[in-house]
Amino acid sequence: MHAGFFALLVLVGIHVFANTAKVLGWVWRGAFLSFAAGVSFAYVFVDLLPALEKGQPALKRAFGEMIPYLDLHAYVTALIGVLFYYGLHTQKVTKTNFWLTISGYLLFNFFVGASLSDSTNPEIQPIILFTIAMGMHYFIHDHNTNLDNSELYQDQVRWTLVIALVLGYVVGYLTHIPDAVVAIVISFVSGGVILNSLRYELPKRDQVGYPQFVLGALLYTAILIRVGES
Repeated sequence: MHAGFFALLVLVGIHVFANTAKVLGWVWRGAFLSFAAGVSFAYVFVDLLPALEKGQPALKRAFGEMIPYLDLHAYVTALIGVLFYYGLHTQKVTKTNFWLTISGYLLFNFFVGASLSDSTNPEIQPIILFTIAMGMHYFIHDHNTNLDNSELYQDQVRWTLVIALVLGYVVGYLTHIPDAVVAIVISFVSGGVILNSLRYELPKRDQVGYPQFVLGALLYTAILIRVGES
């Protein structure tokens, strides 16, 4: 089976079944969620932030001298993403604000799906580690979304996230998305991913999982470093 397609099925399954974590006991659920959060948090710093730097050449080729400080453009776009999504979080919770927040993840899922359509894409190598990190991140995000708004998540959100993943895979398989478009959108959405990682994925003071969080973060980072050296 195509490795990217298999990874897609795994991520789709996580979106569909993430809410089943509630069947675990509190201690085991807290420990697993903290470990997954550590992996996801390491992904942000070890994979996602360096990816912004890798997107710079595509922006420079596309826009040349039209935009000042282009050498920092991906980071500025990510900052705008942080400000935008934080602004949504500070507003009164409404269905509109909720879906605006989710829209960032729909875009993120679309481009994850598009990346998986080419299993030789260097941005997702090694693909098994990429799938693990994304799976952990999706699990934490979906679990928290389910806690915040269970009915809406069960009926609509998880299925729209699945559709975005599959649609991205199909579009990526059938056509080529310009590198500059990918760089801009991923930079903007990365701001939301980073913000949500800081808000929702760090273990709270009264949670049991700080050691598991550290273990997950260090283990995933060590594996990435080892793979990068090989």
